Amino acid sequence: MLSSLTYLHILLVEDNLPDIIIIKKQFQKLQTLQVDLTHVSTCREAIINLQNTTFDVILLDLSLPDSQNLDTVKTIYAHSNDIPILILTGLDDEEIAITSVREGAQDYLVKGEINLDNLQRAIRYAIERKQKLKEINILNQKLSVSNRELENYAYIVSHDLKQPLQTILASSQLILYLDKDNLGEKSFQLLQFISDSSNTMNQLIDTLLSYAKIDHDHEEKDILDCVEVIKNVLGLLKQQIQEAQAVISIEIEDNQHPVTVFYNQTQLTQLFQNLISNAIKYIPDNCQPKISISVKEEKGEWLFSIKDNGIGIKSEDHQRIFKILERINTDKQYDGIGIGLATCKKIIENNGGKIWVESCLNQGSTFYFTIPITRCIENENDYSNSI
Repeated sequence: MLSSLTYLHILLVEDNLPDIIIIKKQFQKLQTLQVDLTHVSTCREAIINLQNTTFDVILLDLSLPDSQNLDTVKTIYAHSNDIPILILTGLDDEEIAITSVREGAQDYLVKGEINLDNLQRAIRYAIERKQKLKEINILNQKLSVSNRELENYAYIVSHDLKQPLQTILASSQLILYLDKDNLGEKSFQLLQFISDSSNTMNQLIDTLLSYAKIDHDHEEKDILDCVEVIKNVLGLLKQQIQEAQAVISIEIEDNQHPVTVFYNQTQLTQLFQNLISNAIKYIPDNCQPKISISVKEEKGEWLFSIKDNGIGIKSEDHQRIFKILERINTDKQYDGIGIGLATCKKIIENNGGKIWVESCLNQGSTFYFTIPITRCIENENDYSNSI
């Protein structure tokens, strides 16, 4: 089982003599592996050895003269320097052993059932698992650095892109304004095309930057009242609502408590704005948008839904619409660049929630998302739903 290893330095922390003898006898059966076993009987002795010697694995009994149960695991883990820990436990302590794994141990062995095979296997898996965790941590650190570098690169590139883009946009608009009467029809159309395309590119750059900033702004949070945020969003969308003659209703299942969340205000506003704006926009011709926003408490979360009477979404596209730059085909061409729902998904999942859609083609859509509940106790008595 340990064919790739030729030498192991093991720290055995055990105060029961019969168990010590059993473990030593098992290691003596090994033919191709040299084991250097250091034995101590107390937690204090283990710490001293860990400070002065490098080990490959620690075999740790939970009940020692100077430490008991989870305290033993926590203490040894704090001084282990990432050395894998194997718990030695009796049959009656298996639940504690499982909890010990959650506290940092790699695995456990039940005393009385220890033999050469399971001892080798447990040590091998403990060492390999710990090594893989180290590799994952290193990769995560590299990924974090890469993400920060990518974000900085995105800002630099966007700045460099936006400068010539603004020049193109401003120049084309200026020509259209000053020389409109002197332009031929074809020249006018080309300049209008340049202006429109520049505006679209400018919007795309801004939207991509906003998407890249979601992780950066994640920690800047406040306790927010979602009803107030929705009111503000409806104000921001006032022109779109009026032009579409949209009818929007809001329903709160339990209006005795404020719908409070711990969220970044800009992101929460962006979330509601994207979803409500889409509900207004993706409507069949000559159809008045009717949108229902509801929220209820469910299993420690706020469950939000935004229901519309729009064009609907085919079942095979329910997952696809949340991917960045993905747009679904419809009979009518709608404005947009395919980032809005991807942004919503990233915001929600970064805050411990989920988002999904229930929809059928030509039968409207209902977008659901969850946010962990945050109670603002001191303001509950002053809260009233005025919508």
